[in-house]
Amino acid sequence: MVSGNLPDGWTWTTLGAISIAQSGVGFPKTLQGKTSGDFPLAKVSDITESVKTNNGVIASANNYLSTSEAKKLGAKIFPEGTTLFAKIGEAVGLNRRVLSSRPILADNNVMGLIPDKNLVAAKFLYYFMQTIDLYEYSQATTVPSVRKSDVEGIGFPLPPLPEQERIVAKIEELFTQLEAGTAALERVQAGLKRYKASVLKAAVEGKIGIQNHEGRTRDDDQLPAGWKWVTLGEITQHLTSGSRGWAKYYSEEGSLFVRVGNFNRLSNTIDLTKLQLVNAPDTAEANRTRLKKKDLLITMTADVGMMGIVDEKTLRWGNAYINQHVGLVRLENPDFVEYVSWALASEIGQKQFREKQYGLTKVGLNFDDIRSLRIPLPPLEEQRQIVAEVERRLSLAAGVESTLAASLSRAGRLRQSILKSAFEGRLV
Repeated sequence: MVSGNLPDGWTWTTLGAISIAQSGVGFPKTLQGKTSGDFPLAKVSDITESVKTNNGVIASANNYLSTSEAKKLGAKIFPEGTTLFAKIGEAVGLNRRVLSSRPILADNNVMGLIPDKNLVAAKFLYYFMQTIDLYEYSQATTVPSVRKSDVEGIGFPLPPLPEQERIVAKIEELFTQLEAGTAALERVQAGLKRYKASVLKAAVEGKIGIQNHEGRTRDDDQLPAGWKWVTLGEITQHLTSGSRGWAKYYSEEGSLFVRVGNFNRLSNTIDLTKLQLVNAPDTAEANRTRLKKKDLLITMTADVGMMGIVDEKTLRWGNAYINQHVGLVRLENPDFVEYVSWALASEIGQKQFREKQYGLTKVGLNFDDIRSLRIPLPPLEEQRQIVAEVERRLSLAAGVESTLAASLSRAGRLRQSILKSAFEGRLV
């Protein structure tokens, strides 16, 4: 149990002493899919949705059960005021919490803490759980999970009930102010995304650069003078995806191994802040996936359609390679690559990525999809003019975006600071 100095009147106890840790029930497929009933049945996806769209309050779910169905399953009801969270899988590490605003059921991937209302206010417990990293309490197995006993043993600082209510009121007052500021930052962030889209739209319509075709209208068949529609396959000499099964070659030094996490959609670049190095084997497979300067990389699974161009920074380890989720496009004329990457990042390109991707839970593209991507291609000199102007305009936006990201990160840390102060008795 956690211990430490507390204000007068507070005591150290455990979650098990002031609440009941209760797990959900197995939810057979034969009962899934009902959109109405006596009780919503919360799954981990419903918790995620409530955190994102309903400020952490759960009042509905994508599945419902009747009273008789719940009884037949032996499902225990979580009363209003229960704090619910994932108890198994990678979602444990996401530490998402929701507070039920009505009686609710849950499946067996979910656990809830039902407060003893004679000892603890429901919202006080809910906010406390937002300070706990349950991943630290999970079992060291292939699939992380937390047990009832793990949760019940967590130390809990317990003030008198009236003080709990004052602390909750102060937390919510400060969070309201913080959320207003965060919302303003997010509006500016959304505005930057619209600005980038407008710049790229103008770029592929020939409306920026020295040879400005502003007065020229065009539709899907009409382009500025000297431009033509091409598919990526028509201007590509080499297209491949990366190597699979290379985890065995991971090392602390060696060559760069580029993965989906190494792309920045806003700046259209390869992000080298999270590195994975490999001792690549001397094989035909390695030769096939070895990167060259001015190769265009495109993500082919998960968040498809992110891009980056291989440059000196990417190759500063000597060699660089890609994994199977990244596509390598080597153009016949490498000097086209900067314009092509921005054209594919524009709505003309991104719309095609969205339309061509397949799959529901894990989306992806194949080589034919990439070859068929269609873009308007200007002469090389005009490409250079357009790229220079795009990068000038977007570099200004990138500076603002970096500042916004830092501010949003500080807002997240401030939220945790408020909660830390609250449960150390320093907020009211």
